[in-house]
Amino acid sequence: MNSFFETVQPKIVFAAGVIALALAIVAGCGRPAAARPATSTPTRPVTATAIPTPTPTPTPTPRPPVIGVDSYTTTVTLPTYPFRDFLVEQLDPLYNMPVYYFNRPAYEAEPRQPAPVDYTGVVLENKYLRLTFLPQLGGRLYSAVVKPTGQEIFYHNPVVKPSRYGVLQPYEANWWLASGGMEWAYPVQEHGYRFGLPWDYRVTQSATGAAIILADSAPHRTGLTVTVSLPVDSASFSVTPRLTNNAAITVPVQVWTNAALALSSGSMSPDTQFVVPTGVITIHSRGELGWSLPDAGRRAAWPLVGQTDLRDYRQWANYLGFFVANTDAPFMGAFNAATKLGVVRLPESGRAGKLFAFSAGFPDRSYTDDNSQYFELWGGANNGFWPEDDLPVAPGQSLGWTELWWPLAGLPGLTWATEHVAIALEQNESTATLSALVARPVTGQVRVTAAGALILNERFSANPARPLSWPLSAGAGPLTIEFIDANGGVLLTYQTN
Repeated sequence: MNSFFETVQPKIVFAAGVIALALAIVAGCGRPAAARPATSTPTRPVTATAIPTPTPTPTPTPRPPVIGVDSYTTTVTLPTYPFRDFLVEQLDPLYNMPVYYFNRPAYEAEPRQPAPVDYTGVVLENKYLRLTFLPQLGGRLYSAVVKPTGQEIFYHNPVVKPSRYGVLQPYEANWWLASGGMEWAYPVQEHGYRFGLPWDYRVTQSATGAAIILADSAPHRTGLTVTVSLPVDSASFSVTPRLTNNAAITVPVQVWTNAALALSSGSMSPDTQFVVPTGVITIHSRGELGWSLPDAGRRAAWPLVGQTDLRDYRQWANYLGFFVANTDAPFMGAFNAATKLGVVRLPESGRAGKLFAFSAGFPDRSYTDDNSQYFELWGGANNGFWPEDDLPVAPGQSLGWTELWWPLAGLPGLTWATEHVAIALEQNESTATLSALVARPVTGQVRVTAAGALILNERFSANPARPLSWPLSAGAGPLTIEFIDANGGVLLTYQTN
């Protein structure tokens, strides 16, 4: 594995008492964070430790057309605030893990400006997708570009900036990076501890695809590896986190993936709609107390609460975060009608999801310099962020799962999705249009019935680069939609109400 850790001369001295002041406000992107005594009361003297600034990597020359899955390194240059000089290492004895706190008083003592920093980007690319990882920034999957349209699904903060959000206590010690992309959050709730530190990585390739294995591990402590796999002929990719407890005691853990998404250039669009096929959600946090939603930990109806349509974040009060049990929703996603760009997360059975966003009018955008906005789509091993949701992992044991992520480009909407097919169904009183996008090249049959009467029965041949569409005569009664491959395998079944 390539490691970006190196020994550097400490640049600051920071007494433990400096960060003892806590402010009782909402943490973790507007969400209440439960503090762990192990993180707020370190058991060894505080030592100032600077995370090394990455070494620039030359930008590669133009590359030939991709055949199979290509892998290579590039340079991603990002304006970066000098937060590394103000990070302070403490030990969390429960996980035997170094945790970096932020000396914000010293950082804010004089004006700070971002400066360009070159980060090594590791790229996996097939004919449909180009994935770029930044191992030095928490191993995050920073970019996912749909190559047939050139569209990016993730939010990209124009600056790498230490925000005040996160799980670290006290509040002044927080420094979560809202840089965008997909991060790996562990071993505690919210964004965890390791979002902005260098991770090791290695790339593997075979005739069927390529994968990157990102690792944050060490002897005698809890560690995590994340394997992201890109098949040769697929427009989707899989994410497999695996936590292992190498310590001598059982530890309570939280493990999550968190994607910061925009589905448009620069900032989240007012045209964004959330697609969560469930009838109930569990509130994690919400805006003003006068809003019609229940308090944290309570369940609420989805998508309508009174006159509020929760699918439209413009109707929210300040912010909303909620959990969805996987048994209630086989996928979670979002769609931007203006850009015709969407995304779905398809987890293994039994894995919960979470969605969070600020409302359009939320006033605090201090995590960035250009007032840009994003939403978060989470997947986890846990049911929620509360202590009762922690999962015990014994010494030597592991915990993991796999989830599929699929960027969708060109559909006019998002109605339903499986790992094989995503559909958009547009209906009015007399007619309807069915559009479909496939994850891999496939031939098969599409059948649609209305109240039992067959109204469409057609063979199709499709690939992920372009959606297909069919006009329908919408008769009385519900529609049943089936996609079946050439071998008789069911790709998707969906029925309207």
